[in-house]
Amino acid sequence: MLPWPGPARLRPLLPVWLTRRARPGLLADVVAPVACAPKGSRLATDLWRYKSGRAGSREAGSALLAMLLVFLHDQGPRVWQRAGAAAPTCACVVPSGRGRPGPHPMQELVRGCLALPWAALVARPGGNPWTRGLDPGRFRAPEPLAGAAVLLLDDTWTSGGTAQSAAMALKRAGARSVAVVVLGRHLPPVSR
Repeated sequence: MLPWPGPARLRPLLPVWLTRRARPGLLADVVAPVACAPKGSRLATDLWRYKSGRAGSREAGSALLAMLLVFLHDQGPRVWQRAGAAAPTCACVVPSGRGRPGPHPMQELVRGCLALPWAALVARPGGNPWTRGLDPGRFRAPEPLAGAAVLLLDDTWTSGGTAQSAAMALKRAGARSVAVVVLGRHLPPVSR
């Protein structure tokens, strides 16, 4: 049995904690945030800007890509080890809640930098794309992933529900392990 996740400041983890008890083995094996992104910070702004298509989006994307690549180089082996894999065998991106056509901006950002095949996830038709809660049926993997060690990339983490819903879909498709690497963990503004 998992220990209680702690004081009130950890209450956003409660749904994940309950789900771990109800569905052991279906959540991500490890979640590795690259950095914290307090509201109003440069990182939080870059996370919004890189996929906006507005002025400065290319520069924001370049900064995020550099940060991600340094993290994967320096911390990747520890992340894979914690996930129970020697290295990832494929990469995947948490689908966007906005249902943009074409590849996800995160996949476009890293495409030429990762020498891994890409696994796909698709949203369930008729699902609520704006929900942040955990939904085991929210996504599905159209191709089997028998024994795969998946690097699941996400740009932002607010509640963790979307990334964990994606991890569950990958595990149901046969993935052996799922390591979530998220660029920015959203936090309330830093108090002075």
